[in-house]
Amino acid sequence: MVGMASMIRLFLIVISLSGCGNLPIAYIQNFSEVNNVIFGFPDYEITKDIYESYDNSFMKIRFGRGPIAILILAYIEDDVYEWVGSDDVKIFTLDGRIIRTEGLPHNYELRNYSNKDFLTNPSYDLINLYNPDLYLAKMERKVFKTKIENIQKIEKSLSVNKIYEKFQVDSIRWADTNIYYQNNSTLQIESIEQSIHPRLPRVFVEYYLKY
Repeated sequence: MVGMASMIRLFLIVISLSGCGNLPIAYIQNFSEVNNVIFGFPDYEITKDIYESYDNSFMKIRFGRGPIAILILAYIEDDVYEWVGSDDVKIFTLDGRIIRTEGLPHNYELRNYSNKDFLTNPSYDLINLYNPDLYLAKMERKVFKTKIENIQKIEKSLSVNKIYEKFQVDSIRWADTNIYYQNNSTLQIESIEQSIHPRLPRVFVEYYLKY
């Protein structure tokens, strides 16, 4: 883990969002500010050799069009996975879904998560957003399954369910659609596209688990 951390360089990423006009004033200030969102390096494919070079499970993560970073799986507690990177960046996931972040300029926290399958139990969530702060905001969700697709991962073709999750937070007029790529055989989430904060670009994550 220490060796990987030494490979990671700091990039400054300009935060950019589209459709900001519908957000309250607290959420549209300073969109052009430069934030140290994450430590990263140019994108590349995770080959079999790269995958086998890691001792631990890891995720490949990218914000918007920014550089990627590798975060290492540090802990698992009550089915929640804690992934850590440089400069105290932490991503917490449950069944592949990001439920909390630490160390980002704008953090996100899901308050009412459970071990139930969120992809088959659409309803609503309560979320906290930070900088600016918003507590216990109601997020309404609807989940739609689509046709089976194939994705490339570790030099293999995987059959996945591409699952759409539409959400909206009426209190700040924020809405978007998350996408989860679920392995058809194992039902494991292989990758995600998730919006976690209206002041952060969309997050793209690929999971590489080791057992």
